[in-house]
Amino acid sequence: MLVTGASRGIGREIALASSEAGASVALVARSESQLEQVASAIREKDGTAMAICADLTDRAATDQLVKRVVERMGQIHVLVNNAGAEHVANLIMTKEEDFRAVYELNVFSVFRLTKAVLPSMIRAKWGRIINIASVAAKVGVAYNSAYSSSKAAVLGFTRSIARETAQLGITVNSVCPWHVDTEMMRESMNRRRKMFGKQEDEYLAEIVQQNPQKRLIDAREVAAMTVFLMSHEARGVTGQSLNICGGSVTE
Repeated sequence: MLVTGASRGIGREIALASSEAGASVALVARSESQLEQVASAIREKDGTAMAICADLTDRAATDQLVKRVVERMGQIHVLVNNAGAEHVANLIMTKEEDFRAVYELNVFSVFRLTKAVLPSMIRAKWGRIINIASVAAKVGVAYNSAYSSSKAAVLGFTRSIARETAQLGITVNSVCPWHVDTEMMRESMNRRRKMFGKQEDEYLAEIVQQNPQKRLIDAREVAAMTVFLMSHEARGVTGQSLNICGGSVTE
């Protein structure tokens, strides 16, 4: 299987949980040192992992990435599109190049990798494509229009490809978390709280209070859902956008 954005946060937990479930995992991200730490953690538990440092906004790099994984580990039967970026700013202050940069990683890397792995899944008559989106795709988030709209595009893409592959033994789904307690989330919250002139702990506490369960989501919860969607038992689940949000979103 191939997991993007696997060096930290949600991607790291998905890689670890998938390995524990028996998968051989190809880890992709931009940080070589962090990737190697995740790969080492998998190998220490007798799992199989390879780490590939790559920029998924580079088309040529994407093609080489898939080729390297297939040569080393065989056909890719599971793809987890987890790598993502955001741009915190109001729309007036958002530059077009910043908006495009978010889409290049959040949308076009998903398109390119899915297109690259799909032929072998079709030949095998089995495959799992899991896109890590966000509840922001469903409700929108102020001062984060590039991120919210890009994740909404991923949901539409998920539904379309699920329809195309429904009779081919392939499932395509999205997982939509609320605020997950990761380094990336805290970096985002730090940028947002500065916009409002608030202290970090104060602003985060206000965010937590908006959640019906009054908590952040743990990355391992997202990983557990992903592992389930990889399973034979989840063969009837396709074209879905599954919320992990503590009740924040009910659609």
